[in-house]
Amino acid sequence: MTTQRRAILYITLTTLLWGLPSLFIHYFASYLDADSQNFWRYLAAMAFLLLYGWWSGEEVVCRQGQALIRVAVTAALLVAYQYCYTESLYYAKPALVSLLIQLELIVAISLSCLFFPDERRVARSPWFILGACAAMAGAVGMVVFSRECAAAEAQPADWAKLAFAVSLVVGAAALWGAYSVAVKWSLEQVSPFSLFTNVATLAALFFLMLAGLQGRPGAIAHMSAGGILAVIGSGIACIAVAQVLYLSAIRGLGVGICNTVILASPIVAVALSPFLFGEQLTWLQVLSAIVLLSGAVAAVRANGGRRKASEGLAKRRV
Repeated sequence: MTTQRRAILYITLTTLLWGLPSLFIHYFASYLDADSQNFWRYLAAMAFLLLYGWWSGEEVVCRQGQALIRVAVTAALLVAYQYCYTESLYYAKPALVSLLIQLELIVAISLSCLFFPDERRVARSPWFILGACAAMAGAVGMVVFSRECAAAEAQPADWAKLAFAVSLVVGAAALWGAYSVAVKWSLEQVSPFSLFTNVATLAALFFLMLAGLQGRPGAIAHMSAGGILAVIGSGIACIAVAQVLYLSAIRGLGVGICNTVILASPIVAVALSPFLFGEQLTWLQVLSAIVLLSGAVAAVRANGGRRKASEGLAKRRV
């Protein structure tokens, strides 16, 4: 198998795996509080990465002082993102959350333009501006045309629940965008595998403290054996394996193509949530989702076009 075909396989598997977390988290919400399930899932991811690093000989421990600060900042942003994302699935269903969270790409590109001078041309690109506006309009449509919104009109008390869920998802999207920028910042000094292994380790410790303070991590003992395996498996597959595959795919295909493919990940939740949780999108929500994802694709392609132009200019200067 060629390097490019392997990268295509990796990003396809990543897309499928990243379509599952919202389903798992929403299901686990019946048994575990948000902090406890985050702890157990990240503990499983950390253990897998440490074992894989030992078996493969990959560098695991980050020993550089300045790099440790960057890793800690990256881990803190990931913990904040994961807290908001997981909590949102206690108030909203998977398909809605999976689609709204795609706003993270707009945030990530916007923050990259703010912190990295070589990215700032993207902010002036008509494709990025159009894509960002379309994504925001699609996100608003996803909420306004939802059955939850219609139900809230009939039951005003439900407005608070819907508004809280949406604010958590939007907050998670913003935090993931910040996390993506922190990853780029950290990769200047740390290898991808070492970075995420250390980030996952710190995240597991953070969630252990949160679970100990305000959660019930011992509640996992009351789950069935299959449920416990699902918690562990989702941590290994959707966090550890998916991150390793994603980073490997970027090496072969580039960030632009990979992020465009990842936009298909909500299809998994949209397809399975009606059968698992009875979630049905309205036709106007489907149209809004298409607008949202199309806007995100336009923004990603604008970013990719900027990079190709920069690479071409660099080649002419050599």
